[in-house]
Amino acid sequence: MLDAMNYRDAQQEYLRFGKALLSGDSNFPEIPPAVSTDVFDTFVEESIAAKIFRFITMGSDVVKFYAKAGALNVYAPNEASPTPETKLSFDPPIVLEAREVRAVSRISDVAEEESVVDLVAMTVEDMARSIADAVDKNVFRGRGDGSDAYNLFTGLQHAHTLAGSRTQTRDLEKAPLTVEHVNSAVAALEELGYRDDLVMIIHPKAALHLRNDLAEKGLETISADVLRTGEVNAIFGLKKVYVTTHLEKRNYSSSDNSKVSDVIVCSARDAGVGGYRRSLRIERDRDVEAGLTKVAASIRFAWRIARTDAVYIIRNVLAE
Repeated sequence: MLDAMNYRDAQQEYLRFGKALLSGDSNFPEIPPAVSTDVFDTFVEESIAAKIFRFITMGSDVVKFYAKAGALNVYAPNEASPTPETKLSFDPPIVLEAREVRAVSRISDVAEEESVVDLVAMTVEDMARSIADAVDKNVFRGRGDGSDAYNLFTGLQHAHTLAGSRTQTRDLEKAPLTVEHVNSAVAALEELGYRDDLVMIIHPKAALHLRNDLAEKGLETISADVLRTGEVNAIFGLKKVYVTTHLEKRNYSSSDNSKVSDVIVCSARDAGVGGYRRSLRIERDRDVEAGLTKVAASIRFAWRIARTDAVYIIRNVLAE
């Protein structure tokens, strides 16, 4: 009964908000909790990055995040000898600085009252998905040059370009990805102590060749899962495999149009950290002549690569 009541209350909030959006009233109301909550829930649900990495709720636009540099020491003291004290050590703080991303949509002014709720709900969902798309592209392939909403931060695909980077790379020179390549990447990270939360992020076309290699090795069931579900548990020592088009696919060179991409193997716990302000701003602008209401939704989020040595990039993998 409570769920039904909550649903009806949310519907009423959507209806009132939708009417306010489409009206000429200058006293635009505050965003109802149902709308704001749905945007963030949809963002978290749709974002692959938010599933892989730690995303903290930021109380301000600038937040310091501390990562452990070492664990406590364990001793076997002699009888009657005091145990030396140790304490956790931390690397210099990671500074998260939130940047704004904005999605714009349009709603027809001639919408019937009974369809307003659905129109607003679909608009909210679409904007949340667009924001999730922007976050994922920043996390995976962003160049950090601020050229557009998809390059506000340096993504994992460019971790090796950061100053002082310890990211390991291997260039396949447009060769297909194989099990051996993945195993080598996992072994390199395991040697550094990254074992428990290793994930692989791969473009669908690069995954196609890995699937073929798995099938040739008699692992047909696993090879089908790589593309069908996008996630495969307990394979190659990886916790999960994520197949996504958010990784950049490009020409191999200016004179070679063969399509290649990069494969990222990293520690989900250590490679990077993100954050977002759990506040939503919605603005509107009515186009009376066209009979449309423009709606803009904005959130602020941040992303930083925390440990470059927790990232291994297999570069120039065949992706066609």
